[in-house]
Amino acid sequence: MASSQRHAPTASPASSAGPAPTAGSTGSGDKQPVSARRFRWLRAASDRVPTKWFASIATALFLAATAAFGGLATAAAEGPVELDAGEEHRNDQLAITVQRAVLIDDLAEAGVTIEPGQRVLAVVVEVENRWTRALPTTPGNSVSSSVVLAEGPGLGREPGGVAHYDDSTALPWLQPGVPTTVVLAWAVDQSDYADGEELHLVLNDETLFTGSFVVSGQSWEDPEPAAIVTVRITDVGEGRDTETDADDEGTDG
Repeated sequence: MASSQRHAPTASPASSAGPAPTAGSTGSGDKQPVSARRFRWLRAASDRVPTKWFASIATALFLAATAAFGGLATAAAEGPVELDAGEEHRNDQLAITVQRAVLIDDLAEAGVTIEPGQRVLAVVVEVENRWTRALPTTPGNSVSSSVVLAEGPGLGREPGGVAHYDDSTALPWLQPGVPTTVVLAWAVDQSDYADGEELHLVLNDETLFTGSFVVSGQSWEDPEPAAIVTVRITDVGEGRDTETDADDEGTDG
């Protein structure tokens, strides 16, 4: 029978279950002109006072009630903290800072495909891997499962694509201790979001799971909401610099 044990996120990880990617795997290769132009837009584009006797009775009842729930420290309901764009959320796995959000007609470079009547909601995020091993950004992993939509038709939905901000490399690996800026992208209906509208994102904390015997290795699982970030959306339309595009086309000709 397989058995497993859950550790606090600060537990020291075991040896890697597979070969770690190289340090350069966060993004390399030739830049595509259209990709560079589109991503450039992301760079350009929050009564009465009771008697003493009555007050004593009320205080005693209050203390008794809070003691039953573990004391004053835990009596208050805990929930996700509220953050604005530019404010960091940090846990044992990742440090995440949501920087900006844009609507754009298309952003295939981020690895998301749209259907007729859809556009792309793109969120620029600075992220640092605080664990000791490289983390993938594939669906269900690290930043993909840590940043989800907080409202609307896409409630709780992970991004459909992740790309490196500097060179648009899709699904980059996050190296330990190296701050990296990535673009998270969702395909959304044209009527779902608008320019100037506030977007709310849930930032999840995950628990480090360590398996043994049949189930081996370590993984981050069980995402739980820890923060809600509010960021204002900017509509960049087609996301093209028409003057630069015209110059490029003239040069190519």
